[in-house]
Amino acid sequence: MRILLTHNFYKFFAGEDSIALREKDLLESRGEHIYFYTKDNKETDNYTLKEKIIFFKQTVYSQKTRDEVKDIVRDFKPHIAYTHNIFPLISPSIFHTLYKESIPCVQNVQDYRWLCPNGVFYINDRICERCKNGAFWNAIRYRCFRNSFLLSGLYATTISINRLAGIFKKIDAFLCTTEFNKQKLMEAGIEEKRIFIKPNYLDITHVEPLYGSGDYIIFLGRLSPEKGLWTLVNAFEKLKDYKLRIVGTGPLEEPLKEYIKEKGIKNISIEGFKQGKEKDSLLKNALFMVFPSEWYEHFPIVLLEAFAFGKPVIASNIGNMPLIVEDGKSGLHFKAGDAFDLADKIRTLSQNPTDIINMGIYARKKLELEYTPEVNYKILRSIFDKITSGKTA
Repeated sequence: MRILLTHNFYKFFAGEDSIALREKDLLESRGEHIYFYTKDNKETDNYTLKEKIIFFKQTVYSQKTRDEVKDIVRDFKPHIAYTHNIFPLISPSIFHTLYKESIPCVQNVQDYRWLCPNGVFYINDRICERCKNGAFWNAIRYRCFRNSFLLSGLYATTISINRLAGIFKKIDAFLCTTEFNKQKLMEAGIEEKRIFIKPNYLDITHVEPLYGSGDYIIFLGRLSPEKGLWTLVNAFEKLKDYKLRIVGTGPLEEPLKEYIKEKGIKNISIEGFKQGKEKDSLLKNALFMVFPSEWYEHFPIVLLEAFAFGKPVIASNIGNMPLIVEDGKSGLHFKAGDAFDLADKIRTLSQNPTDIINMGIYARKKLELEYTPEVNYKILRSIFDKITSGKTA
């Protein structure tokens, strides 16, 4: 099958970038023919004055994308288009163009951008769904995108105009990672028959689990407010006999370090960004992982990485987390934002080594059965076949 794969890379490498690249490798490894159409937000660093002036108009509808995609369709003749992130450089014009060219399109949904201008349903330290059904002026009112009236207005305008132009009807299928995300799309008016579930996945061919071993607990991820870092630190202030290693970087890194120093907290260390073998070693030798996020995470790969090494996860009971981490089976749930409840669950799991081992074994088996590249490819190819054969019409 000839597939036009599309992705707009972020200026700073993000989870969606990694997912798009892995999907490309997955499809090519199975013999699919891929045309990878990309843009990179780093391009804006070298924009001329004229390009900066027309940037806002092009974000709403890029004529350059329209012309380039028309050329690709003419020369590559794709059977289907598979889009990931398209903001801001590719723009929604790709959907209008594919529709006019009669190329069926599948959109991989890895954030909430079409329902929320900042993409995360989270603002001012709390969940927010004000814009979900089209009330995008709220994004401007609350400066939801980078605390900027201008940028919030840009995304609010872009999404609003294109939704009014029937953009959802021009996308043949939406791929969601969970039933929770599917429900959010349905609440925004997208028909259920055009929404499919395809979780994320992880290649664990060379990953050996280590069950029940470790003398510390780990957090792995971006250090930002929506990740629940303050709740996590506050919980470990109450757990002086348990060691926490925070692995990652982000805007809260320095404030967290200052707080830990000021309070004289000895059982928490912040270790910065790690990758490759160093990250794997830290995860493999942890007792378990804590994931205290306070927004509607989609399907964090880091949870699968914990499962791969046989590590249970204590996760907040919000959004998708209860669907990925099964309470009492692959980990435990706690009330999002509640440091006392989190501390109680950490203490409970830490004092039950048999549960840690059994949950780790269950998590690894769950991954092997449902979240491998082989399983994911079958799901994805099945969806492509349905769309190209018109069975979802």
